Amino acid sequence: MTIVPRPHSLAALAFALLVVIGSLPPSVHAQSTAEVERYFKVEWEPDAVPRGGWAVQGYVTSSHSYRVNGVRLQVEVLDSAGDVQDRVFGWVPGDVPAGGRAYFFVSVPKRGASYRVKVLSFFLVSRES
Repeated sequence: MTIVPRPHSLAALAFALLVVIGSLPPSVHAQSTAEVERYFKVEWEPDAVPRGGWAVQGYVTSSHSYRVNGVRLQVEVLDSAGDVQDRVFGWVPGDVPAGGRAYFFVSVPKRGASYRVKVLSFFLVSRES
């Protein structure tokens, strides 16, 4: 037996999808590199991990008027020539307040001559004054 959807059922489904998509918070959008660079500054330093190994730790400072969370970081491990030897990803735990900063710690697989850290993405939480 074949079930054929009725036109009014399809219209109701399409309307429901539009309502859901239209009600998504403004945080559900891809950020451009320019937007990320406009709102975030990253300060870091390499750090020895107590049990051996290496990590990069620092702060992400936000100039955004929104509290944000889900801040995803990319850490590139560079050699002395500035070439990327490894790339890892990490997160800023919790929220970054509007106009504030938050600490992060990302383990890296090996020590680099230098590092490059950048914010890849974030989610808007709430507007703060």
